[in-house]
Amino acid sequence: MNIGQKGDALRDIITKIRAREYPYEPRPPVKRDWTAYDMAQTNEIADMLELIRVVVDSAERRQSSSRPPKTRATGRPAVPAADIVKVLMLQSYLGVSNRVAQSVLQLLWRNLGLRKPFSYKTIERGYDERAVADLLKAVMELTNLPVKDLETVFGPDGTGTGTRKPQVYADSRSEQRGKGADGAGEFPTEDHDFVNAVAVVGAVYKLVATVQSATRRDIGELRFFEPLMRETKRIHPNLERIVGDGLYAVRPCCNLAEELGAELRSLPRRNASLKRLGSDEWVHMLHGLLEDPQGWLRDYFQREASENVNGVVKQQNPQPLRKRLPGRLTTEDFLRWTVYNVRRLCYLVYLVRLRVIPAIQGAVGPSAS
Repeated sequence: MNIGQKGDALRDIITKIRAREYPYEPRPPVKRDWTAYDMAQTNEIADMLELIRVVVDSAERRQSSSRPPKTRATGRPAVPAADIVKVLMLQSYLGVSNRVAQSVLQLLWRNLGLRKPFSYKTIERGYDERAVADLLKAVMELTNLPVKDLETVFGPDGTGTGTRKPQVYADSRSEQRGKGADGAGEFPTEDHDFVNAVAVVGAVYKLVATVQSATRRDIGELRFFEPLMRETKRIHPNLERIVGDGLYAVRPCCNLAEELGAELRSLPRRNASLKRLGSDEWVHMLHGLLEDPQGWLRDYFQREASENVNGVVKQQNPQPLRKRLPGRLTTEDFLRWTVYNVRRLCYLVYLVRLRVIPAIQGAVGPSAS
C-alpha cells in the first residue's frame, strides 16, 4: 500500500468514525460496588469536613516550609488564609451565599479546625486575596497526590459556567467557533456570560489534575493546552497519554505531547493528511489509527472521563456563579473544581480503598500540632 492509498484508507476510517458507522467494540462496563457507594454517600458530609481540614492544613504547612517567616505587623491580626480557604470550600460545597456561609460557620468552625469564626465580609474579601488563590492551587495539587503514581492517562476538555441565568455553554461555543476557524470569535450575544474553563482529568480515577479559568470570551481552548499539559506533567511525571476531542488533533499539540514523553490520541478531521510537516508524533498517531483502529479508539474514548467530570461538576453546582468581579468569578469557579476533587477522594476511599489522608499528610510531613 503506497502513501496515497494509506491516506485514502485513513480518511475512510475517520469518516466512518465521525459518522458513527465504524463497528467499534467498546470496553466492557466497569462494575460498581454499590454497598461501598452507599457507605460513601452516608458518610459524605463528615468525610468532607475532615478532608477539607486535612488537605488545607497540609497545603499551608507545605507553603510555610518553603517561605521565610513573616514579621508581625501592627494592628489586629489578619484571619489566616488557611481558615478562609476552608470556609470558601465549605461554602462552595454547600452552594450558599456569604451570609448563609457565616451562619453555617457558627456551627462547624471547630470541625474545620478554625482558630475562631469570622464574618461574611471576611469571606467576601477572601475571593480577592492572592494568598487565598495561591493556597487553593496548592490544595488542588495535593488532591492529586494519592494517585500520583497510579494515573498515567489524562484528557483536557473545555466547558463554561454561566454567571446570570441557565445557559448552554456548548451551544454558545459552537456558534462562536462558526465565526472563525481558530475559535477566537466573540460569543453571539451579550446575554451569554460564561467563565470559560479547561480542565485536565485523569482517565481512571477522574480527578482534576489542573484547571485554568478565564472571563474573557475571545479565548479559545487551544490556548490553554500547553500550560495545562506542562503543569500536568509536573504533577504526574508518569504521564503516558493525552486524550482529547478533535480540537487537539493538530501538529503543535502532537509536538508538545512528544516533548512531554507522551502520545496524543485525538480524532483528526476527515481531510487529514499523513504529511509530516515537522511533526513525527502526528504521523505516529495517524499510523496507529490506520494499523489498529480498535485499539486506537479504545485509547481515544478514554477522553469521555473529562466530559463526564464536566457534567458532574455542573450537576453538583446547578446554580450560576454568584460573583460579579472577574477575579472573584475565576476564584469561585476554581473552588468548584477543587471541591469536586475533595469530594471525589472521599468516594475513592470506599470504592477502591484509596489511602487518601496518609498520602497527603505523608507528602508534607507530620503536623506541627
